[in-house]
Amino acid sequence: MKRGFERKLIMIGALWNLVTSLLTIFSYNSWFTSQGEKQLQNLDTNTMMAGSQMVNNVSKIIFIFGLFVLIGAIVNFLVATKIKDNEIQYKLIIWIGVWAILQILSMDVIGFVLYMLAFVLYMAKNKAIKLSAQKLQNA
Repeated sequence: MKRGFERKLIMIGALWNLVTSLLTIFSYNSWFTSQGEKQLQNLDTNTMMAGSQMVNNVSKIIFIFGLFVLIGAIVNFLVATKIKDNEIQYKLIIWIGVWAILQILSMDVIGFVLYMLAFVLYMAKNKAIKLSAQKLQNA
């Protein structure tokens, strides 16, 4: 069975992850830092120092999360190119399932839907591949 649709879904999901990661790293991270600095301007020195340290730490977490999603997008581009037709790749099943779970844990509903659709279609075609292999053995 051809795996073209699963390939396309994973590529679209990887592209979505690429866009969201770049937005997170560049737009959201800088917006969060500037808003945090703006909120801390009229406070006393001790509170401002503690608050700026907290804003800095959260900004680093935002950057690390964006970097994690960016690396995941690159991995998914590579995974999509390595999908083989008429073959069951068990590591691929695990990867798509884990990445779909990570998408829903990060509240990325669009990414979750794309990867879950790819996962379900991949599993359905695996069943068809197993049944056709059994029929060939019985014939």
